[in-house]
Amino acid sequence: MKQLVKKKEFKFDIKSLKNELGLGATKTDLSMSSAEKPIDFFVMPEAFVEATKLPGIPMGVTTIIHGHSNTGKSLLKNCLIASAQRKGVLPVIIETENNFSFPFAIDCGMRATPIYDEVKVDVVDDETGEVTTTTENRIIDYDGDFLFYNSAIIADKYGDYDHSQGKRVPSKKRDTPVIEDVAMLMNELLDLQKEGKLPKSLLFIWDSVGSIPCYASLMSNKSNSMWDAKALQDSFNILLNGRIASSTRVSSEYTNTFVAVNKIWLDSMSAPMAAPSVQLKGGNALLYASRLTILLGGSIKAATQRLTATSKGEKYTYGLVTKIKIVKNQLDSPYNLTYEGKFCCVPDGMIGESRIDEYKKEHISKIVKQLSKQLADKGNDAEITEADIVFGEEDSDE
Repeated sequence: MKQLVKKKEFKFDIKSLKNELGLGATKTDLSMSSAEKPIDFFVMPEAFVEATKLPGIPMGVTTIIHGHSNTGKSLLKNCLIASAQRKGVLPVIIETENNFSFPFAIDCGMRATPIYDEVKVDVVDDETGEVTTTTENRIIDYDGDFLFYNSAIIADKYGDYDHSQGKRVPSKKRDTPVIEDVAMLMNELLDLQKEGKLPKSLLFIWDSVGSIPCYASLMSNKSNSMWDAKALQDSFNILLNGRIASSTRVSSEYTNTFVAVNKIWLDSMSAPMAAPSVQLKGGNALLYASRLTILLGGSIKAATQRLTATSKGEKYTYGLVTKIKIVKNQLDSPYNLTYEGKFCCVPDGMIGESRIDEYKKEHISKIVKQLSKQLADKGNDAEITEADIVFGEEDSDE
């Protein structure tokens, strides 16, 4: 006869186990906490909110902005920079596209102070062709609460770095930045933040992904999209999925954000019988890491409408109506719904479609002034009045 063995009663305590495994978080030590901060946003203009139903661009995550040329990407970027400054977050502007306009950004709300200095200027006499040199007080730079890196600055800082060997080689300095340089720049700034030397939350804005090659492509003088995609994946994997994403935890003193303006290309070969599909240059590494992806304009072409003012044969485009669509949204509820709409790009920001007539009335004097200038530049001193102007809309042919 088998003897029954009475099992010893054991009371399982999950809290004790977590503490033993080093997973227990206390009110005084949140380093092991898995909780995230409440979601916060860089608040965007009302027109953005109306079109997307989102308060703005989310903080602490990766966001991709993509679309065809002239669809409002620079405008969205400028409004984002202005919003970050208002929130006390330091914008880190990485401009490898090299077309950043400080005057345009300032018109959109960015705080930047012009720095003036005497500059030598050659003046050519139209009649004689004689060249004389004079000095003029001109803007030579801008200062303010932001960090600005263009291609020349990045190449000067990292051009002697050999990414194949992982060390600096001054004798082989490059004058062109590469993908790996951008990741190195971001990591170094995050290191300074961790060391307490940069006590600010950071907003990294890179415009644009796809505008520079990786180190291997540059050094081989070959344009190899597979190498570029691998470099983007390898260089940014830990940066985005680790250092940026982890800043949303309650244990992180700062909240860091990455926004990438991504170049696109049209894939017509994957499905020859279907319409071409929009693909991101540099591969999908950033797409997989992103929590929000925004498409501006149409998929196959820009699909925008120009808002025009015409008088006496002169035409001035004072606005651009563009589509905006959230194509990927992995934000937490209640912000995880997908919407699409339109907004209008104007010289000083963005407005909703419903405000176009109001905008025309408020800015009619500026429109008259611009048309008059265009006439004067052609040697025509005819007077233009408000009554002379005909407003219209034109579909973009891009």
